Amino acid sequence: MTIQRIPVTDRDSWLAMRKQDVTASVVGALFGCHPYESLLRVYLDKTGESEPEEQSAFLQWRLILESAVAAAVQIQRPEWKIVKATEYLRDPVARIGATPDFYIHGDPRGLGVLQAKTVAPKQFREDWQDDQPPFWIALQNATELMLETKASFGAVAALVISPYKLECPIFDIPRHPGVEKRIRDAVADFWTAVDWGNVPEPDYSKDAELIAAIAPEPIEGKRIDLTGDNMLPGLLAERAGLKAEWKSAEARIEEIDAEIKFKMGDAEIATIDGFAITFKPQPRKASFSARKKRSCRRLIRSPVWV
Repeated sequence: MTIQRIPVTDRDSWLAMRKQDVTASVVGALFGCHPYESLLRVYLDKTGESEPEEQSAFLQWRLILESAVAAAVQIQRPEWKIVKATEYLRDPVARIGATPDFYIHGDPRGLGVLQAKTVAPKQFREDWQDDQPPFWIALQNATELMLETKASFGAVAALVISPYKLECPIFDIPRHPGVEKRIRDAVADFWTAVDWGNVPEPDYSKDAELIAAIAPEPIEGKRIDLTGDNMLPGLLAERAGLKAEWKSAEARIEEIDAEIKFKMGDAEIATIDGFAITFKPQPRKASFSARKKRSCRRLIRSPVWV
């Protein structure tokens, strides 16, 4: 196995390199466990049928906070020398790639690969259980280890973004030949599907926006008979039931809001039994017969626990 080490000098060339490989950050989608990426999205990206990747504000903040994660790890593991990785690793035959965050030197086990993550407290409580990172992140670090052939171990550090305390647990990720084989097999199957033009089924919980973006323009007057689809009748019945519940819930919420407004009178804030309710005046455009703007009051925050 020959691994290429390509210096990362600018974002555009880095994105171009990533385009030709299944990268560590999306490997979880091949196993159906990635919370943000679907197999269909990865397929369309690698076949050039999706929009170019943009640097979102979230990604910009994540890149800024990488150094904070490294600093927090350094406090806990002073024996480690943490060095920023500046290269893209790729197996050109298997078409797998990875951009490690940091390398770890000074550990008796040998060279380590550190994956830096930032996470909200609620997400951390829900997803980072049993002293293990989420599986898609473990797969990401395992892919980095597989491509960094000199590495002996991996680590994932999660900086929990909280205004109350600094928390940055570190999770060890050992090298596992069986996991690395599963990753290679999954990537090989993916590229086979690409070669044969076998488009993956959408993950409807993740691909709604993607489906809307790639759907063709409807042809006026065209009809299609979906009688043979055994799933649709049940889905349509479920949808009708959910819409009815939604409308009923909306009507009840408006009724409750009206009663709250009436009982608050001219008060802006009300507290009762652990709830806080706030109504703020909202400017409203005057009618043609009015000479100045009027204001109305609306519930801007649902009752919440204090």
